[in-house]
Amino acid sequence: MYAQRLDSRGVRLVQHAGKLSHDEYLERINRQADGGRLLLLDEEGESGSTEWLCERWKEWKLGTDTVHLAIGPVEGFTRKAAADHDTLSLGPLTLTYELAAVLLLEQLYRASEIERGSPYHRG
Repeated sequence: MYAQRLDSRGVRLVQHAGKLSHDEYLERINRQADGGRLLLLDEEGESGSTEWLCERWKEWKLGTDTVHLAIGPVEGFTRKAAADHDTLSLGPLTLTYELAAVLLLEQLYRASEIERGSPYHRG
């Protein structure tokens, strides 16, 4: 549902099905980012409140680069991969990648609604 709502706001969900190794997955998302900004979701990444994420949302929309947010493979990203890319965290909890995707999409939708002045954020 959130992916459908965000689609009209320029956010597209791309799922990578199949059992890819860490390196194959990282290669695929790097190739897909194709010069855009790639942020890896990582437990040690930068994080903050909903308002903090809303500020990032606004920065991403105003920027010239396409922003790609990547949820890692089952075993997570290696420390080297995380060190080589900007990282973002959804908090200290360990989540399955499916649950992390729902949480990320909901928070992006919430940020877009805050920007619009919608009552969704407090409703």
